[in-house]
Parts: sequence; C-alpha cells; structure tokens
Amino acid sequence: MQSYMSIGEVAKIRNIDVQSLRYYEKLGILIPAYVNSENGYRYYSLEQIMVLDTIILCIDLGIPLKKLKEYVDDSGQLEFERLPKDGRKLAEEKIKKINSGISSIDRTLRHINAQKAFQGREGFYTRYIFERYMINTPCEERLDAKTYEKNLSYLFNVAKENGLHASFPHGIISTYIDGKYQHSKMFVETSPGDSTKIQALSVGNYLCFQELREAHSDPTAVFPREAFDEKQVDIIVTSMSPNTYKYNQVVMEFQLLV
Repeated sequence: MQSYMSIGEVAKIRNIDVQSLRYYEKLGILIPAYVNSENGYRYYSLEQIMVLDTIILCIDLGIPLKKLKEYVDDSGQLEFERLPKDGRKLAEEKIKKINSGISSIDRTLRHINAQKAFQGREGFYTRYIFERYMINTPCEERLDAKTYEKNLSYLFNVAKENGLHASFPHGIISTYIDGKYQHSKMFVETSPGDSTKIQALSVGNYLCFQELREAHSDPTAVFPREAFDEKQVDIIVTSMSPNTYKYNQVVMEFQLLV
C-alpha cells in the first residue's frame, strides 16, 4: 500500500477535513482509488492529489463543485485552461455585484445624511433632492399596512431578479390631472442599471411636509391649490430614513417638485 495514502493522510497534507473528501466522493469527482472491503478504509493514489488540487482551485475560483464534471473531456482529462478562465468570469461578476452593493449603500447613506437636517420639521419646507432611481408597481392611492408590506416584498424580489440593489427609501407616487386623482404606483428606490424596469425621479427643489404614515392626509387638501394648476402633478409620499425604526412611528415625507 506504499503507493496509496489513507483518507486521513490526504486530508492532512492538503489541510482539509475528512468529511470534505467524503463529500467529493459523494459528488463523484474524487473516488478513492482503493477501498478496503473488510473495514471500509479509503485510499487515494498519488495522481489523485492533482485532482484534489483542482477541486480546491474550483472552490477558490467560486466554481460550483457539481459543475466540475463539465470540465472533463472525452478522454477523461480535466480541461485545466477552462477552469481559471471561467473562474475569472465569476470573479468579475462578483466584483460587479459588490461594487453595485457598495454604490447602493453609499446612496442610502447619502439619503439619510441629506434628511437629517429636515427630520422633525413642521409645516412646509423646501429642499433639494438629488438623483433617484426606482422600480414600481401599480397600487391604490392608500394602502393598509399589510398590503403595503406585501407590495414592498414584491418590489424587493423584482429588484433581486433584475440584478438591482433595492435601498431603504420607498413609498407611493400619485398622479393628478387638473387637481383630480388619476392613479398611483408604489415604488422602492434602487441602484441605477440597464433594466427597463428602472425609472428616474426628477432632480430638483421639492416642496415638502412630514406626517406619520397612519395619518396620510389627502395631498390635494394639504398642498396649495395653485400647485395643482399644472395639467399633471405627481405627489411623492416616501419614507424618511430614521435613526431607529419603530413600525408604528414611520414618518412619511410628502414631496412636490416646484
């Protein structure tokens, strides 16, 4: 048995646990060269160390082990050149997702910092709001808490399916024409991207006021009547970013582009 190594020896020289080797065997990607029929002890040949190194490389590259068989050619040899190439593609995709996630976090922090100066304001005030991107779904003008959270979960799933990072700000946009209500859509802010589902919100100065979510006044009764002289007006009702979150004390900010 000098040409073979026990499962314990292989695990030790490559600094992995025995259970990992048993898992690779279960997947069919590293079958012991010899199994003692009397005691079930497993042994590996010296040549199989290279196969094990390839498996470890796959793990480092992020290639799923279940896909390793796809890299075996008709002669049974591993196509080593394809592994690092595909590993690089996976790494680039991960970097792209990480950078997108960081951008989303930065936008959320920027949003929170921008709102700090306005938290707790009473009455009307004007503030400049930077670029925002959103995905949305049609909804009623007013939603009960259960429906609101259900829609919010749906939008977060849509963002995930489209490779977008949804951030904290969310709310409802209602459209009025000649002062009469037309329709509403619930939205959640996301990272920018190529998806056709993304819409940009207008940048500029907004006339704003704050209210607890449970109150939710009719915008046409709150904003000055002359604000609705425009043929079409969009009222945004969005969540303020709190320092601490209490479900029954969510403050919403009403926003009207001026």
